[in-house]
Amino acid sequence: MSEPFDVVVGGAGIAGTTSAYYLAKRGARVCVLEKGEVAGEQSSRNWGFVRQQGRDPAEIPLMMESNKIWQGLERELNADIEWIQGGNLITFDTEKEQAGWERWVATARGFGLESRVLTRAEIDELVPGNAFECRGAVWTESDGQAEPRKVTAAFRRAAEGRGVEFHTDCAAFEILTESGKVTGVAGERGVVRAPTVVLAAGVWSSRMLRALGLKLPQSWIRGSVARTTAAPIQSHAATWTGVAYRQRGDGSMNVATRSADHDLTIDSLMLFSRYWREFRDNRGAIQLHLNRLFLDTFWSRFTQAGLERALTRHRTFDPAPNMKTLNRVLDQVRRTAPGAHDVEIDFTWAGYIDMTPDMLPVLDRLRAPDGLVLATGFSGHGFGMGPIIGRLVSELILDPEPSLELHPFRFARFSDGSTLRPHAIV
Repeated sequence: MSEPFDVVVGGAGIAGTTSAYYLAKRGARVCVLEKGEVAGEQSSRNWGFVRQQGRDPAEIPLMMESNKIWQGLERELNADIEWIQGGNLITFDTEKEQAGWERWVATARGFGLESRVLTRAEIDELVPGNAFECRGAVWTESDGQAEPRKVTAAFRRAAEGRGVEFHTDCAAFEILTESGKVTGVAGERGVVRAPTVVLAAGVWSSRMLRALGLKLPQSWIRGSVARTTAAPIQSHAATWTGVAYRQRGDGSMNVATRSADHDLTIDSLMLFSRYWREFRDNRGAIQLHLNRLFLDTFWSRFTQAGLERALTRHRTFDPAPNMKTLNRVLDQVRRTAPGAHDVEIDFTWAGYIDMTPDMLPVLDRLRAPDGLVLATGFSGHGFGMGPIIGRLVSELILDPEPSLELHPFRFARFSDGSTLRPHAIV
């Protein structure tokens, strides 16, 4: 790695890997450093929903463009990623929820996204045999799903085919600067020189930025998912009805819920003022835990040596799933999803989601230090946005201006007095 590169990418999740692919596609020489394996953490552990539906208005244009890319992605990458454009269905229970969805649908249509509110009878026509307990639903037919374990791997192969170097089990320790400009990255196997660095390190991004005097508020949320045995295929709509599920091409189902676990860290205390309103409003959906993660990550916040120890100790975070939650999800899927009354849990997993206070990502090229690009903080929404994130990162680096409006995703919003409250419905 002694040769200089045009760009060094820190992190090989879907954001880092797609960034590398689109940069290389435009001729840049790229090196990717990953402390564990490619897509070892949340990028391979999410639900697999690719949805425009329910997004914050700021994200809708990005997801509409990403959806267009998804539709041709298997052909572009020459890979089976289990892409199915089966739509997205989210049910609601109350008049208040219905009013909120009607406002969101009107906003979406202003961007040219076709979504509509369904009556109970229309739900039965769309998903015959369901036992959903709901008042109605919102439906976005152009949404889809894909298999997370395959998508980032396909982008990696395509990126390597264009000359990108991936170095796994090789943590990026420190972003190097000189006279206010990025000069490269100090990695586990030495220094990699480049005038541009893309930081796509997920939950570790805030700790790496702290060494540069930059404060990025991020909270760790643990989400649990289960894969079921196969059932007769009834619908390929990604469905949320109290619980979430999607049926894959082989009939198995990914099942999960919005309920999540928060394993307390020192950041939970330091950032309490940033998150307390959201915890208050969603306290029934978030369970707090004090466990080894608190000690494992404590020193990584305060010292460079502590950060380096944490990065090499935790090559791949593999947290325990919440089986109580998943068994409850399974029971509800059996009761309500058509044809699913006999499914069993086949295997389970969990992953850490990096949440920002407004549940929006940071997608920005900084001027101090010059040459640092941030692609992080996706708050559980990053998988579907992956392709467009990579393209936009390449534009931030290689073009005078990106092709889409990125002002809502600027890093400065955390310090310029902006109101940081989530606007997304899901």
